[in-house]
Amino acid sequence: MPTRNPKAPAMTSPPRRYPFFKGRVALHAILRAAGIGDGDQILMPGYTCVVVPNAVNYTGARPVYLDIEAATFNLDCDRLEDDAGRKWDPERTRAIIVQHTYGIPCDMDRIDTFAQKHDLLVIEDACHALGSTWRGRPVGSLGDAAFFSSQWSKPLTTGLGGWAEISNPELRRALDGILPDYTPPPAAAAWRLEMQYLAFSALDHPRLFWMIQGIYRFLGNRGLAIGSSTSGELSCELPADYRQGMHPLQQRRLRRLLQRMDRTITARRRNTALIEAALQKAGLPTVTVPDTCDPVFLRYPLLVENKTAVLAAAKRRRIQLGDWFLSPIHPNPDRWELAGYVPGTCPVAEDVCRRVINIPTGTRLSAGEIQRTVDFLAEHGIWSHP
Repeated sequence: MPTRNPKAPAMTSPPRRYPFFKGRVALHAILRAAGIGDGDQILMPGYTCVVVPNAVNYTGARPVYLDIEAATFNLDCDRLEDDAGRKWDPERTRAIIVQHTYGIPCDMDRIDTFAQKHDLLVIEDACHALGSTWRGRPVGSLGDAAFFSSQWSKPLTTGLGGWAEISNPELRRALDGILPDYTPPPAAAAWRLEMQYLAFSALDHPRLFWMIQGIYRFLGNRGLAIGSSTSGELSCELPADYRQGMHPLQQRRLRRLLQRMDRTITARRRNTALIEAALQKAGLPTVTVPDTCDPVFLRYPLLVENKTAVLAAAKRRRIQLGDWFLSPIHPNPDRWELAGYVPGTCPVAEDVCRRVINIPTGTRLSAGEIQRTVDFLAEHGIWSHP
């Protein structure tokens, strides 16, 4: 079984990239390659998308949810040791999944110290954070492995898709051995996804956000579009076609997008600067970012006391705002126990879910749209603080 690689932070060669049908499938493959299975425990934040603990549960292991800190939306590193023996069993725990929420890197110095002490694999959930850095080093290269997503709402989109990046040499060899289990989807499905991608690209505009989201969910629920998650996945059931690689069509697009990634990063940083300047001018709170990191925000998170009312008003006014996360097991409003989450386990995360909204930083967002969004928030938001 692959073990924690103490040299991973000092590696000079880039991690090896492995494409998959979705980011969650990349995580599943990482866990399998690590030999994780029945009886094992995996630490992770109780502020995540349901598909992440699903990948853990599908291996037979059990996710153990840890609370976050409201200021950074990332794991509360002060509580990691306090929770040992109470929430998790050091003898059974094999890995920690570290989410870089909204693009804000987690405190990887403390995560690495903790993982070394307990001999844990470090798996980065970098789905929000492509291009972000910690102490000058890119997320995805800071642990043993990382998984990324190229689904519709992520920093780069291939329609659906994702990939793993592996720094641990033992884990690379193990993953190479199971790759044949992950065959690409049929050509018909790939072309159907290609048509969806072209439609998405043509219609992707902040003013059309709510309409497109509604149409996409309507078609996805009826099997007329390839959705991000099936209804079964939202109920934590294993889809029959879960173990899939990425079709060559999407792989080619991913390579092109990664080659142009600097443009995307520049645009998102420009939009983040405009968002923060507009918020400050309006006297509204901004995110405090640790000096050790340089985030590329996928979404710019804000806390309000009237989340439901703000989102409803935004929809009426055609203002693009996000609701990540609606719950500790997003987007599920209840039945969290299906993912192994007991209500009350992560009280800070549950409170944040009731208050958090976000401003997307997408490349098609104009300065005018940003100002319009902030003006709307100044009018409708009842503001709160971490």
